[in-house]
Amino acid sequence: MIILGIEAATRVASVAVISEEKILAEISQEAKLTHSETLLPQIEQALKIANVEKVDAVAVSIGPGSFTGLRIGLATAKALCYAWNTKIIGVPTLQAISYHFPTSNAIVIPMLDAQKNRAYFQKFKNCRALSKLEIKSIDEIVAGAGNIDAEIFLCGDVLHKIKIDLPQNVKIAPLNCRMPRAVNVALFGKNLIDAGGISNVMNIEPLYIRRSEAEELWEQRQK
Repeated sequence: MIILGIEAATRVASVAVISEEKILAEISQEAKLTHSETLLPQIEQALKIANVEKVDAVAVSIGPGSFTGLRIGLATAKALCYAWNTKIIGVPTLQAISYHFPTSNAIVIPMLDAQKNRAYFQKFKNCRALSKLEIKSIDEIVAGAGNIDAEIFLCGDVLHKIKIDLPQNVKIAPLNCRMPRAVNVALFGKNLIDAGGISNVMNIEPLYIRRSEAEELWEQRQK
């Protein structure tokens, strides 16, 4: 089974092609261009490198994350699935990040920007969720990690916004393990397929969690 992974939930656009857990191609790019400009060329290049024209499934990161990035990633995945008449699998973004640490005894806390010095976060161990998905202030998440009796790795795109000293048991993940990657999306997507977790291309939606800035501003103006 050949799976295309698409990750566009953050400022990094990432595409990967895997076959039975063999990585055939992976391209990641952090650039000033928008995902709408970079994603399709990346997909075309990855398929060319992998020497495939069509895939058996498309696994796409569904959030939480950048509202615009999620919409672009999901719209692209849906269009490809329509064109190829193939399966689509929605993969939670924080779950995909946890795949950087598949067998670690440490607890992994991915954190993605939720604006206003807040972050979406969730705790994982061996890729299994230990808590529900929440939103809190970044420093509150870090301070709370210090109260856990375990080694903690922090991942995500808000690490530069941490203003407090790290507790003794808390570490910043290595650079190559901090951000979501399409290969992790594809690998977790394969596991979901094996478990029968195929999404419906007609009604799959991004996992936004909170309202957009535009919605909040509109509500304020109505009061």
